[in-house]
Amino acid sequence: MTAALPLSAGQEAMWFLHRLAPASAAYNVVLGVRVHSPLDAERLRRAVAALAGRHELLSSVYEEEDGQPVRRPAPGLPVPFEVREVPGGTDEEVTALAREAGARPFALRDAWPFRVVLLRRGPADAALVVAAHHIASDATSQWLMLRDLLDAYALGGGPLPAPTVPYSRYVDQERALAGSPARARAERYWAGLGQGTTAATLTPDRPATGPAALRGTTYVHPLAPDLAARLPDAAAHAGVTPFALLLGAFQAAVHRSTGLDDFLIGCPASSRIGKGTADMVGYLVSSLALRARFAADTTIGDTVSEAHLGLLAGLGRLRHPVPVPRFAMAVTLLATDRLPVPGLVGAAEPTTYGGLRLSLIDLPHMEGQFDVNVELRSSADGLTVVLRYADELFDRETVERFAAVCTRMIEAAVDEPTAVVSRIPLTAGDQLAELLSLGDGQYDDW
Repeated sequence: MTAALPLSAGQEAMWFLHRLAPASAAYNVVLGVRVHSPLDAERLRRAVAALAGRHELLSSVYEEEDGQPVRRPAPGLPVPFEVREVPGGTDEEVTALAREAGARPFALRDAWPFRVVLLRRGPADAALVVAAHHIASDATSQWLMLRDLLDAYALGGGPLPAPTVPYSRYVDQERALAGSPARARAERYWAGLGQGTTAATLTPDRPATGPAALRGTTYVHPLAPDLAARLPDAAAHAGVTPFALLLGAFQAAVHRSTGLDDFLIGCPASSRIGKGTADMVGYLVSSLALRARFAADTTIGDTVSEAHLGLLAGLGRLRHPVPVPRFAMAVTLLATDRLPVPGLVGAAEPTTYGGLRLSLIDLPHMEGQFDVNVELRSSADGLTVVLRYADELFDRETVERFAAVCTRMIEAAVDEPTAVVSRIPLTAGDQLAELLSLGDGQYDDW
């Protein structure tokens, strides 16, 4: 029996959540692509084995020893690769099967925490799904897994070179910081940040009937291309990053949608800071808590500036795995131009990687982790707001209204930084005129 290895702080949290709801797919990380080229199934199976051989977390099982969660390398387990033939299947049917492949729970004690599923519709027409449990992967890792899988396939099935730094060293470095003065300072900072405030959430359409179901659904809201194009210059003029501007707009939208003047939201951020972590597959995420305060005269520019400062303060404490104040809404940024497999997100035509023609299947995943989780997806073609929400609490119409408020606040942050948040109209000028006209007799013949 191989020796048990300790988990990172984030992995320990994932283990707790897995034990809480082992059948939930809320912590499955999923990536799917359509393959418009012939694929050799046996060669792909060897590539899956090479992927697991390169990244130690993927070829491990997770269990408890003396009451503590641990990881145990298990290189001899069956390769988690499946092939399903779906001749004549429609796009909708193949996509539904891809969603099912990504949503199946993982038996972390008994099998590797990932799977690759090939749904083959024809000789040069297939869907490829790469899914993993969050205990062994994160958003960046999922793209690294796809890249390494395709690289191994291009090599005839592998093998792949060993990573520069093993994940176990990342855990060791994290634990070495446990007793440092910097960690104690981080604990004091987060404790102070959470005093006297509350975790923001939208008003639910119905109350929770019990423990969180850890399930949800997704609403996708693309922004107008001209608004996305003006964003970088507006951020530069404000002296902030584009993400800070979007974050401030999101906080303003929460304020206008909830009436809360002082609240917390969360921001999961990558902890890929040390040498060798850029190509590491694993759980490398730490959460920041961000506090927002609003007065009657707070401008959208004030909110953006404070969001920028809050981000800097939180990121400066990112390496220290200490508890942050609880939050129920989270916002993240996905910059598609930095992805390990470029050209997939937002592309109108298939892209080529490793000799294969590929296009993205935008599969919903990681739904139900929070009441509302907003992913700001930036690409060369524009900006998309992806809202994952707990459908046991919220109707789609509620989330659509919130997305519209977010859009108005982004417009104001870009075009009217001196606008007072409490006075920003929540409808565009032409929409407001139409609404007002409903009471002046213009439509009396309806």
